[in-house]
Amino acid sequence: MYWTFFPADHPKRSEITSQLEELAAALEKFRDPETGMWYQVTDQGGREGNYLESTGSAMFIYSWIKGGEKGYLDASWKEKGVAAYDQFVQRFLKEEADGSLSITDCCAVAGLGGDPVYRDGSYEYYISEPIRDNDPKAVGPFIMTSVMLSK
Repeated sequence: MYWTFFPADHPKRSEITSQLEELAAALEKFRDPETGMWYQVTDQGGREGNYLESTGSAMFIYSWIKGGEKGYLDASWKEKGVAAYDQFVQRFLKEEADGSLSITDCCAVAGLGGDPVYRDGSYEYYISEPIRDNDPKAVGPFIMTSVMLSK
């Protein structure tokens, strides 16, 4: 799979992997201490109206595990990612009456811009977006991470 490979001889590999390492370390600082997950507005966890959000959490966990596994990050990030994956399952997965699983607390949509601008990037905008279950932005990275860990 081409998207799982970052060539060792890529001219910007060192720069890009350094940026990924910096991002991983920065994100770790914003994890909720109780659940290990991240908030919708990542750097404002304690602010009224903010909530633990599954789509970003799933993507961050995937990047830690994949990065650690492929050597794009230090191997310790894979271990942190596996622990965070277990926390994700505890926090965001729920069993439905029919036995199926749902991923909860997904931001339905968020972005910037529009004409006229209605997605202004403000705190109020981000916490006002609809919250739903099973958004593809959470389901996709959760499935990819689950498959990666099942090997």
